[in-house]
Amino acid sequence: MLAPDTRRVLLEALKPPEGFRIDRAIATTYTLDLMAMLTAPLAFSLFDGIGGKADASSSAEASEHLNPFALLKAVRAHAERTTVFCQSTRISAPPRYQRLLAYLEDSVVEVNAPSEGGVFHPKLWALRLVGSDGEVKYRVLCLSRNLTFDPSWDTALVLDGDLADRQRAFSANRPLADFFRALPSLAVRPPPQRVLDDVARIASELERVRFELPLPFEELRFHPLGLPGYTRHPLETAPRTLIVSPFVTAPALEELAEGGILVSRMDELAKLPPESLAPFEVHVLHDGAEMLEFGDTGEAPARGGEDSPPPSGLHAKLFVQDEGWNAHVWTGSANATSAAFHQNVEFLVQLTGKKSQVGIDALLDGRQGEPGLRALLASWTPPDKPAEEDSSAKALEERLRVARSQLGRVTWIAEVTEGPDGFATRLRSEGPVVIPADLTVSVWPISLPRDTFARPLESHAGHAGVDFAARSFEALTAFFAFSLITTVGDQRAEAVFVVTAVLQNAPANRAARILQSMLDDPAKVLRFLRMLLASDPLDILEGLAGLEMTGADPAGLGTGAGAGAEVPLLEAMIRTLDRDPARLDAIHQVVQDLLSNEEGRRLLPDGFLAAWEPLWAARKSLTGEVAA
Repeated sequence: MLAPDTRRVLLEALKPPEGFRIDRAIATTYTLDLMAMLTAPLAFSLFDGIGGKADASSSAEASEHLNPFALLKAVRAHAERTTVFCQSTRISAPPRYQRLLAYLEDSVVEVNAPSEGGVFHPKLWALRLVGSDGEVKYRVLCLSRNLTFDPSWDTALVLDGDLADRQRAFSANRPLADFFRALPSLAVRPPPQRVLDDVARIASELERVRFELPLPFEELRFHPLGLPGYTRHPLETAPRTLIVSPFVTAPALEELAEGGILVSRMDELAKLPPESLAPFEVHVLHDGAEMLEFGDTGEAPARGGEDSPPPSGLHAKLFVQDEGWNAHVWTGSANATSAAFHQNVEFLVQLTGKKSQVGIDALLDGRQGEPGLRALLASWTPPDKPAEEDSSAKALEERLRVARSQLGRVTWIAEVTEGPDGFATRLRSEGPVVIPADLTVSVWPISLPRDTFARPLESHAGHAGVDFAARSFEALTAFFAFSLITTVGDQRAEAVFVVTAVLQNAPANRAARILQSMLDDPAKVLRFLRMLLASDPLDILEGLAGLEMTGADPAGLGTGAGAGAEVPLLEAMIRTLDRDPARLDAIHQVVQDLLSNEEGRRLLPDGFLAAWEPLWAARKSLTGEVAA
């Protein structure tokens, strides 16, 4: 079980072993936060820099990894080698736009489940790792966690393995390879050739990876669900089962177990008939565990049943069954619902070990002095009255579900036209779209504010489209937000999501121009210098957000408007001088690069060198070494 502050745990799980770099990454998720996705290539770039620093023969060589242009180029390079497959129309609209999101446009592949009514729900990562000598390793993460910032309780399994020098596949790995091999066939639109090549390579190599078994387990099995050839779920009905699932349905409980221990959410348990819960010892997370949330998602609790995961609280999925002296643990994306086991695309990993170490009682009560899951639980008391279903709310929910499903199965084309006033965009559906009369649909590029730039989606000859007037180069994006609003009686409901369009006729040098625009004035350069002192990818995201703005304090030393919004650069440099003076070498390298030409000198505002030069002299004096 992961603590709610899981972003740190996940990023640590993505960090490659010493001496290795991340060559390719493929991830799957149900819901996707684009800013959360951006942390992956950011983290990969930092890992490169940290590894380079450890291996570098000089601090000058190490600081090259943290040169601003080098870092941004590394982010772009890693983004182009990272692919995320997610359920169509389940990309959330970011609260603010970040220009680096343009690097993700060809790395997001929207997919749908083959089964009618099912969703694409797995949370799986495959990292291809390459050593300095060319050795290849793999890391597979099987999660219950989506690629979002939701502060929820989740599970994570990390599997490492070496690519074996053999031609024949390990038969146990074939289901894992088949899962990745099938992903492009689920896509709404054909993925780019780069994605097809990466998937083919990773799927082929995964068949020949010798995975290390995590102790104390003795056997490992992979179980994709909902794909051709993998439609039967791996669990048998057992007399006693431990089920941890945020979403539950009565038929699934009956199918999975005759009884046992059930851990779920209060709101979900209240929906179930009492007779379905009678065979189980029922628990929820206790109040203290539910309140352990590090940050606010800024969103109301998600609605819409299993399709809309909760932003906080229990989100882990775990099934444990004892069998003789052994016990089996299944972990991954599947909830204890009929949809999970019979309609959705899911992924579970089965681990087998001794019952005394990994069985139901061992997990609940702990072993060898370690606390067990029971320490987080409280007994559930049924409400006096059964939960009443709001028929109007359910009708609204179903109407939005059907509409977004229809819109999510269409390929969207964004045609760009360059003119004297900038770049105009025409968004259109490639296939026919029917907009129900009881639905209001508006669209806007995520790079522009909704209040000003949202436009109604119009229907012409069975196709849907909307025109956006000419805007700046920086506003070009393949990501478009859709708002669906419908009413039943006096109740109103809205769904907001992002789709990825095929961007046509965009400037050929767009990626390079985005990089240049990130550092085109003194205020942005100084914010970048402040960002170089951060070590957490989320802190770096905040710094990158600053590159989208200009301020009244171009030196960034904390004297101008907005200085309180982040730690001023001067204060950050003084603190770094005291705690980790070698990190100032990266800023020195940037300063030297900027001073080497007239354009660079223009980007260093008056007042910065007067503050910097004494700090740099102190850095050399305090460490007693010749700094880069």
